[in-house]
Formats: sequence, structure tokens, C-alpha cells
Amino acid sequence: MRPVTRDMLRQVSIVACLAGLATAAVFFVATFNGTPTPQWMPMLIAMVGGFELVQWGQGLWFARSRRRS
Repeated sequence: MRPVTRDMLRQVSIVACLAGLATAAVFFVATFNGTPTPQWMPMLIAMVGGFELVQWGQGLWFARSRRRS
């Protein structure tokens, strides 16, 4: 198994961000048009948003630890 690098984490974060934005756009367009949406869709959007917040916080943590060493 290869070690996880910052570039790989950045790529996963970008893909998750794009997937979350696309899902949120579909949800809001469907809601605006009055189309029923699945009950799991807001949870999926919140999950992707939470993942992005964790990645952002981890990036800040790593940047701070690099400055201190």
C-alpha cells in the first residue's frame, strides 16, 4: 500500500467538493421546481460538507505544525 501524500488528499478533496456542489445544485434545482427529492439527499450534502470541513481543518493543522518545526 502506498503512503498517502498531500497531493492525493488534495485531489480527493477537490473531487469531494465537486461532487458536493453538483449534488447541492441538483437538490436546489429540484426543490425550486417542486420536484420531490429523496430524503437522503440533504444528509449526503451535509456529509460531503463535513468531510470538506475536516480536510480544511487538517490542512490548517499541518500548516501550523510545519511552521513550528
